[in-house]
Amino acid sequence: MRPRELIAAVALGLAAAAAQAEPCTVVFGQGRNPPLKDGPDWDDLNQRFNAAVTNTLDAEGRRVIPMTASAVQADPTAAGVALLEQADNLHCNTLIETALFVDQNDTLVLRLRVYPLLPTLGDGGVINGLRIGAPLFVTQRDLALIALTRLRPDLVGQQMAAEYLQHDRR
Repeated sequence: MRPRELIAAVALGLAAAAAQAEPCTVVFGQGRNPPLKDGPDWDDLNQRFNAAVTNTLDAEGRRVIPMTASAVQADPTAAGVALLEQADNLHCNTLIETALFVDQNDTLVLRLRVYPLLPTLGDGGVINGLRIGAPLFVTQRDLALIALTRLRPDLVGQQMAAEYLQHDRR
């Protein structure tokens, strides 16, 4: 192998290693409204919103891990612990929470929040997991409930993810 070819091969190898070492972002969405007979499929709406955010970030070269949980999750605390364990195992340093729900005032809310995932220190200063820090970025749409019939969670998710990318230029 000639020196130029060797240098090119080493550079490609280093670039591949750097790409694998890049921290990831968990994009987590969970339904809040329970399913109602003849009502909207909140889990599907949340899944579509989450997927749009994930796909937009992925298209910009971000390493993203999508995760969603049903509105009827039996144990939200256990789901949170599992999310942090998986994020730690995958070396993620950011959590993006996607939420699409109707609040107590019958307002349709679409929200994207970005949090840092910070190390939790145990005895002797050893890192023994992750915790969620204070929000770094929040964008939200509050709509009249009637808008649900025309809502395109995929388009709103793309828009909100683009707003975040404008804020977090890497």
